[in-house]
Amino acid sequence: MKSVGYGGPTPAQPRYYTEAPQDGRAVFVMPHREGTLIGTTERPFTGDPDTVAASAEEIAYLSECYRHYFPQREPPQILASFAGLRVLPRGDNNPFHRSRDTLLHATHGGRLLSIYGGKLTAYRATAEKVLHRALTLLPPRSARASTRRLPLPPAAASAGER
Repeated sequence: MKSVGYGGPTPAQPRYYTEAPQDGRAVFVMPHREGTLIGTTERPFTGDPDTVAASAEEIAYLSECYRHYFPQREPPQILASFAGLRVLPRGDNNPFHRSRDTLLHATHGGRLLSIYGGKLTAYRATAEKVLHRALTLLPPRSARASTRRLPLPPAAASAGER
């Protein structure tokens, strides 16, 4: 599944979760650094992963959604765009209805661990699961830090802003 978004200079306050009027897909509008980040997920992608990028059609889709919910404002000028891919497990159903749970698949005697599905917002939980599995293959050690409370950059820089 492909996710796309773009950023512009106009700050959005607060964070918004909307559903695109065109097809009901989730679209977020939120502050990002000194500007606004607008994005969505859930578009099938079958091309070469090295070529994934936000298309003009997808940017127009996001801008149309923005105009629908914020008719008094123009969509932010595009300073940058992004696109990424998420691998979802195969299924017989529509990709939009597949589970977003993180699945770990071990091969090569457990020495290669592949991650399928998941969500960016669950990165810490996924990292804990991966490390828990990896610890079974490594010599015993005592923990040196707990990442549950450590903000990661750029979150560390913006933690005081909340």
